[in-house]
Order: sequence, then C-alpha cells, then structure tokens
Amino acid sequence: MIKSCIFCNEKVIYNKFFYKERQDLAERFKNILDVSLKIFTCENCQFSYCPDVSKKDLDKFYAEFYINKIERNQNRFVEFNSRFFTQVNYYINHCKLNKGLRILEVGPNQQGILPSIKIFQNKVTYFYYDQIDINSKHDDVHKLGSYWDPHKDKLPEIDLIWMSHSLEHIHPLDLDQTIKSFYNALAKNGRIFIEIPNDIANLEFLLPHVLFFKKEGLIKLFQNHGFKVVAISSINEKNDTIEKNKPTKISDENNNSNFFLKTYLFIQKFLPDRLVKKFAFSHFVKNGPYTSLPIIRMIVEK
Repeated sequence: MIKSCIFCNEKVIYNKFFYKERQDLAERFKNILDVSLKIFTCENCQFSYCPDVSKKDLDKFYAEFYINKIERNQNRFVEFNSRFFTQVNYYINHCKLNKGLRILEVGPNQQGILPSIKIFQNKVTYFYYDQIDINSKHDDVHKLGSYWDPHKDKLPEIDLIWMSHSLEHIHPLDLDQTIKSFYNALAKNGRIFIEIPNDIANLEFLLPHVLFFKKEGLIKLFQNHGFKVVAISSINEKNDTIEKNKPTKISDENNNSNFFLKTYLFIQKFLPDRLVKKFAFSHFVKNGPYTSLPIIRMIVEK
C-alpha cells in the first residue's frame, strides 16, 4: 500500500523499517508500545515517522514512566556528565555563549544542560518544559509547564533552544508547528542545538521514538523552515552496529559501565570535593564519547 507523506504529499513506503519490542518495558507498557505500528519512509523528506501512534497514548506512557521511575544517585559534579559536557563543547566550538543568554530546554529530564553551560557562561536565564522538576541550585531557572502544546502555548522570546534527545519524541503531526513555534520564539540570530540518536544508521527502531532522521533529512527539514545550518556532525555512524556479535558486546560494555558507575556514585559520598571533581572530569569527560551508538548533532540559526 502506498500513502502520501504528511509533510510533502509525496508517495511514501511503510515497510522499509519496523519497530522492535522493548523487553525492558514490554510488560508495563504493552498496551501503549504497540510494535505492530507502521513506520513510513519518505524518500523526498529523507526521514521516517510513525503517524499512527496516538498523542494520548504517548502522553500516558511518559506520565506512567516518570511516576514509576526510580530516583538515582547523582554525580556530585553533574556539570561533567560526559553527554552534556561534550554537547556544550561542541556548541562553543561553533558559537559563542553570550552573557544574558535566554535558553529553553525541551525535556531535560533529571539534569539537563544548564550545569554544563554554567561552566562557560554563568549569566544565563533558563526555561524548560518537563513532567518532572529539576532540583537546581542555580538562579534564574523557570519551569514553563509539564507539557508544551505547539498549537496552543506561546513561548517566551529565546536566544537558544536545546534539544538533547527530544526531537525524536515529537509526534509527527506536531513537528511542523513545533519548528514554526521555535522560529517565531527565537530572537534574531537565535539558534537551536539538536542531538538525536541515528536510529536509521543503527537500524534500531524502538517506541516511543516516532521520528527517525538521516543527516540529509534533518538539514532539509530545518532549511525548509527558514533556518541555516551552522554545523552538523554524524558520530559513530561508521561503526558496524548490526553485526551478529555486536549487541552482545555492547550489552557487556554497558554492564561493566553500570557497575563502575554505581561503585563510583557510592564511593564519592565519602571523598573530598577536590578528588571527586578531578575523578569526575577525567573519567566522565576525557574518556568519552559517552556512547558507542551513532548519533547526529546539529546547530541551526534563524
């Protein structure tokens, strides 16, 4: 069966990619994470999407996921979290972090980008949307709400929008209006930082991800909305992540890493700040990257 793309009206195919069952969430969310949902691919737009999962089911998933989420021990120096620290380093290699910057982060979860940005620029105002509250020691932190509806809610004027692994969760029917809202909210020369998993390169399609991009598709999407690309990089894309023995290897590495992290989080409670800070920097930053899976990073400007 051939259908038309909801973005460009060109013909799309729906049997190129398929969802895989998430064993870690299958029992709790089996009525929500329906792997029989189809993924549509548009060769013109150069990305894939699942339009048939309902926004209501996605909202229900996120609400239940956060309610049942176990509170984790936090690294005392969260600003050196390798994921966020390397993102900020990527950003400042291409753009300046000016004083008085107004930053909006979409879905920061428990930490977000703010602690890492504060290393390089302390004078910022930070806004965010998420279902959970960030326990921040920083000033000028403002939660705008648990959910943001791009069709109803107006954003404040912003200089920088940060999207770390959140774009792939936006419902396809909201994508166009979301980017239009971002464009309208951004000040002149305002920017968006984006990092997404390169699921197409990895051939790993898991709900609740509903958008899947190639680098070319990501560029085209934002250029069509009036943005210019400042920088874009594919990371780990050349890794052969679909060899038969690869999942076992990654799983073993993750188990070792989790054991190491749990040990560190326990020991750090009894060590002086000087030692913890030095250890956190050397092991969680210098020994990066934080993932062996392919990801895409991009900065666009209004």
